[in-house]
Amino acid sequence: MKLITLIENSMGTNSNLKCEFGFSTYIEDEDISIIFDSGQTGLFTSNIEQLGIDTQKIKNIILSHNHYDHAGGIKEYIKKYGNNFTLTVNLNFFDKRYILTNSVSRILSCNKLRKCAEDNCVNIEFINDHIHKISKNITLFTNFSLITDFENPDPTYFKGEITNLKNDTMSDEIVLGLDTKKGFILLCGCSHIGIVNIIKNIEKWTGKKVDGIIGGLHLSHANQFKIDNTVKFILENNINFLGVSHCTGENVIEKLTSYQCNTLRNNTGNIFIL
Repeated sequence: MKLITLIENSMGTNSNLKCEFGFSTYIEDEDISIIFDSGQTGLFTSNIEQLGIDTQKIKNIILSHNHYDHAGGIKEYIKKYGNNFTLTVNLNFFDKRYILTNSVSRILSCNKLRKCAEDNCVNIEFINDHIHKISKNITLFTNFSLITDFENPDPTYFKGEITNLKNDTMSDEIVLGLDTKKGFILLCGCSHIGIVNIIKNIEKWTGKKVDGIIGGLHLSHANQFKIDNTVKFILENNINFLGVSHCTGENVIEKLTSYQCNTLRNNTGNIFIL
């Protein structure tokens, strides 16, 4: 199985590519080629061309959650490459999402995405079960429960209509489980509900041990209690490969590296052979 980070906040070694605040990954396996997340602006399509990826082979695009930096690029992808793919999202994906604080009021979701997809006759697949297998080695997981006492939902996240908002726990984020030669690897967009919550749910549902994590851990603005407990869990559970990026936080990556975890800064253009 091969993974290529199509876009991420920072550049890797390939100077021909472009980066932005966002996340997108291409996955090629023996029986399927897919894209997971689409970055913020559609800039990832330029990298697709630079990398020589054949979009005709891509039959599935999965969006982890409806925040602009993960779902914003789909419109440009449709414009360039057409509708010959299935767009897979959680049943509640198109709920409007906001961040609201005393100083910040911002729409996080891509509220025109559904109309764009429907106007261009894109097949939209909604999932709601905890486990949704799409190929021999790739499984989608969603609708996570809160288990830990240190990964509380962000109180500044809300969803719904502006006149009837409720807290957004982000439990409907989609995470990919990859059965690889290097073990059972999770590919995460942002891990908003908490990476330990995600791991505990998936291990309970599948009976499998998680061996590695690729993607964002959403710890860049986390308190020290949450960071310390997350790192402690990773160390104690022998999660032996981390390709972390995007919203993980430099301080967290440095902390994991200092404990001699097999930690890689996952930047734009990185290639993983699993």
